[in-house]
Amino acid sequence: MVSRKNNEQIKLTYYIASPVVFIGGTAIYVFFRNINNMILFCFLSKPSFLSSLYIPIKTDSILFYMFIYNLTYGLWCLSGLLLVRAIWLHNTKWRAIYGGIFITVVMSYVLLKIPGIIPGTFDVLDLIFMGFFAFLESIIFNMFIRRYL
Repeated sequence: MVSRKNNEQIKLTYYIASPVVFIGGTAIYVFFRNINNMILFCFLSKPSFLSSLYIPIKTDSILFYMFIYNLTYGLWCLSGLLLVRAIWLHNTKWRAIYGGIFITVVMSYVLLKIPGIIPGTFDVLDLIFMGFFAFLESIIFNMFIRRYL
């Protein structure tokens, strides 16, 4: 039987990892992408200092392109899944329900770009990165974390 302290540590680790991963994805977006067209700034005013943080890099390589345009979505998806995992760590039924809802909403956000309901450009690599990170998180949990619960 695993101690309550270990369970609390695992939960705390997930709670810390979620915003760290989110901030990592946001940092890529802020530093390497033109943020003038972000949906967020349709609702909130953009802080003026954000434009000075932009570092233009060439995306003539597929790796740089994926780093700038797709990794962000994968990290944001992973962040949400880590948060869902932290909240419902021991309740697998609710974790599955809310994890499924989260994935559905995130994938819908990307898919609704196709008909133009959501502004932006649809990229199948966004879906691939989100699916990859969701799969990777699940594998890591089942192989390394589950045994401590």
